[in-house]
Amino acid sequence: MTLPTFIVIGVAKGGTTSIYRYLDQHPEVFMCPEKGTNFFGYEDAKDWRWHDEGEPPLLRHFKVTTLEEYETVFDGATNERAVGEVSPQYFRCPTAARRIHDCIPQVKLVASLRNPADRAFSGFLMRTRRGEAVGDAHAELTAESSHVKEGFYHARMKRYFDAFDKEQIKIYLFDEFKKSPADLVRDLFGFLDVDTGFVPDTTVQHNPANVPKSALLNRILYQPSVIRGVKAVLPARLEKTAKRLRQRNLSPAPSFPADLRAQLLDLYREDILRLSELIERDLSVWFESLPTARS
Repeated sequence: MTLPTFIVIGVAKGGTTSIYRYLDQHPEVFMCPEKGTNFFGYEDAKDWRWHDEGEPPLLRHFKVTTLEEYETVFDGATNERAVGEVSPQYFRCPTAARRIHDCIPQVKLVASLRNPADRAFSGFLMRTRRGEAVGDAHAELTAESSHVKEGFYHARMKRYFDAFDKEQIKIYLFDEFKKSPADLVRDLFGFLDVDTGFVPDTTVQHNPANVPKSALLNRILYQPSVIRGVKAVLPARLEKTAKRLRQRNLSPAPSFPADLRAQLLDLYREDILRLSELIERDLSVWFESLPTARS
C-alpha cells in the first residue's frame, strides 16, 4: 500500500497548479497523476454544514471517495523518495486536517498562502474565464461572497497546526513564489528530502488569470460536459489543440480596483495579524499597494 509522504493543501488560486507541475518534473518525486483527488475533504463536501465559511464545494471536484480508491491513485509509484498530491480543497474543508492525521500522521504538508484580497479577485476572474454569469468585481466581492469568506486563513491554518507538529508544515507566500519560483521550488525539494540540485522548468505560468474575448465561445469551451466529451473521443494531440483554442480566446486580466482591494484588506486585517502570529511570518507585504503584476 502506497500513501503520500507529502500533500500540498492549498490555497486555491495560490500557485498550486504550478507547484504541481514543477514537482512532477523531479525524478525523485511521484505525483498523483491528476491534481485534486480531494479525498480527505469528501465527507465534508457531501454534507456541508459550514456556510459561514463559504458555499459548499461542488461534489464533481471530489474524484476519490474511498480509501481503497485513494490508495490506487499512487499505484504508479516505484522507488521515488517522495510521493505526493495537490488538493487545495483540503484547506477549506473543516475536518480534512483531522482525517489526514488519522490516516497519515507523519505526512508533510505544504501550503502556499496568497494575499486574501488578491486571491478573492483571482477567483472572481476564474469564474469569468469559465463563462459563468457574474457581475462586476464590486458586486461580486462582498463580505458575504464565498470568494471573500474563503480568505480568512487563520482558523483554517490553525486546524493543521493543532493536528500536526509544526516541523511537518511548510508555508510559502505566493509573493515569494512569483518573485522567484526556482528558489522556492529548490527550497521545497529540500523540505521533501529530494535532490535540490535538480532544476525544473519554471518558465511556464500555469492557470494565469485572464478573461475571455468571446463569452459565448468561452462558455462552450469551459462546459464540463464538453471537456469530458473531448477527453473521451479525441486523441491527446487534438485535446491539446482544444486547450490551445481555449487559451487563444483569453485576454489579459483587468486590474484589481484599488478601492475594492483596500476595503477587502481592511476586512481581513485582524485575521492576517492573527495568521502572522500563528505561522511566525511577517505578512506586512500583504498590506502594500496594489501589485503591478496581474495574476
